[in-house]
Parts: sequence; C-alpha cells; structure tokens
Amino acid sequence: VCSSDLEIMDNAWRMINEIVGNLTSVVTGLLGLGVVGALLFDDFLGLNVVDNITALVDSLANGGVVGLLVLAILMSLLK
Repeated sequence: VCSSDLEIMDNAWRMINEIVGNLTSVVTGLLGLGVVGALLFDDFLGLNVVDNITALVDSLANGGVVGLLVLAILMSLLK
C-alpha cells in the first residue's frame, strides 16, 4: 500500500468525522432551540419537542440493555 493511498484515506476519514461532528452540532442546536421554543410558546412550529424527548427517554428506559446501549451511543456522539 502506497503512502499516498494512506494519506487519501486518512483525509477522507478526517473529512467524514468533521461532517458528522458539524451535523451533530447543528442537530444539538436545533434541539435546544426547539426546547426553548416549546417552553416559551407551548407548541413551537407545530412540534411538541418536550413530549417527544420525554417519549424517547421513556422508550429507552423501557428497552432494557438495548436502550442502555443506544443511550450510551447517543451520549458518546454528543461529546
């Protein structure tokens, strides 16, 4: 394997990690905006964000080990 091939793959993985990180930041920001909007205006843009988050946490809590694994993966993505 040529060193230029390794550099290309390394650059590709860096770019993918950067894109995923940026998308995670955008989604986290939108989620925060949705929560604040829901607290201020009850139903923000027709979405009940707080109830959706509560339902997600409830389904993860009732999922047992699988729910715990999904929660751990989500938490690692947000760090």
